[in-house]
Amino acid sequence: MLISRKLKLPAVVVTCIGLFVVAGIAVAYLQKGKSLGEGPRIEYPSGEMSQSAREQFLRGDFSLIKDVRALPAPVLQAFTEQGGSRLTMANPGKDFQATDVVFFSSLPWRRLIFAGVSVDKCFVHYEQGGRGHSYVLALFNVPSKDDMRPVWRGNCRARAATLEELRAWFVKGSCSH
Repeated sequence: MLISRKLKLPAVVVTCIGLFVVAGIAVAYLQKGKSLGEGPRIEYPSGEMSQSAREQFLRGDFSLIKDVRALPAPVLQAFTEQGGSRLTMANPGKDFQATDVVFFSSLPWRRLIFAGVSVDKCFVHYEQGGRGHSYVLALFNVPSKDDMRPVWRGNCRARAATLEELRAWFVKGSCSH
């Protein structure tokens, strides 16, 4: 069956418009928002933590946290985009950049496993994506609601399921500097 010339032009126009719409949706999906900026640089002490200091830091009562926004304000600021308000760490179960292949530049490179807060200290256990996916433990002294001092940061052998497991790993050296 021959298509008349009158129908060819509208068919070509509709096809082109459809292709542009599909291409636009694909580009918007791949970019998925503005690229996420870096958080402030956290300067941890360079030395290894003594065994007694290890045992002491995670001792005591900690309120467990599963939402990044529940971290103490100065610690939260360390995991917030510089000059912005977006978090550089995703909540548990949320999307993040797990590998070095970037599909969505608006996703953070870190994802919280769990954190804990006591009177004057805080720890954050999280996954770090990238070329070498890792599990991190970061320790902070929080002497006031406006001040935070990094104490130690190291890589753990895996994701700890509980605070007790994390404590045992840290004391035994399974989370190393």
